[in-house]
Amino acid sequence: MKVILKYFKLPTLVLLFFIANSCGPKITPIPYYKLSDEFKSYCLFQSGTSWEYYSSAIDGNDIVQITDIQENKWLNEFNEHYNYQAFDMIVAQNNIGLSFIELTAGSTLNAVNTMNSQMWLFFDNGDYRLIFDAKYPMGEEQILGEHEGAYKNIELIPSMELRGKTYTDVYHTKVIDFYEQGFGDFDFYLAKSYGMIKMLNVANGDTTLLEMVNSNTIQ
Repeated sequence: MKVILKYFKLPTLVLLFFIANSCGPKITPIPYYKLSDEFKSYCLFQSGTSWEYYSSAIDGNDIVQITDIQENKWLNEFNEHYNYQAFDMIVAQNNIGLSFIELTAGSTLNAVNTMNSQMWLFFDNGDYRLIFDAKYPMGEEQILGEHEGAYKNIELIPSMELRGKTYTDVYHTKVIDFYEQGFGDFDFYLAKSYGMIKMLNVANGDTTLLEMVNSNTIQ
């Protein structure tokens, strides 16, 4: 029996494609972490949102209003290699001295809940504070950098009364001046759909209080 072998000539581009995909290690895509919906409900607000606070520093009320919101995609190269979502909420000039609010998504590789992200306050004088990071267990103190101090999630308050209004599911967090940099200790209170409703700072014997009076939040 005569066996006839037939050969088919593949186009050059197809051959190059198979060669390229059969040689060398496969590249693993870099993960991209985004803010969870649960975290957004506490922290992410749109342009036009405003909060009216009583400030003991001025012994009166002041308004913080978001005038612009910027979304970014940043790269983390510390420990785990990943991209992450970030938002800057720019606010109008105010007597509190707040410049913008920053949200940064974190890795979900070892997440303990769906809110593995951070909320920071940045001030006109260059100061900044971590005020919310729900990934840490309640009551467990986290020693951060010299400027950040120590951070702790104190409690989740089911219901909280403040200036005649009731807020639910309120996170109480604390920042301690662990390295004695002079900024004192902070207590923050964040409510779902409202953001930060209260801030208390005790430094060098002086107490500064912010409490929400009214709000117009847009999510």
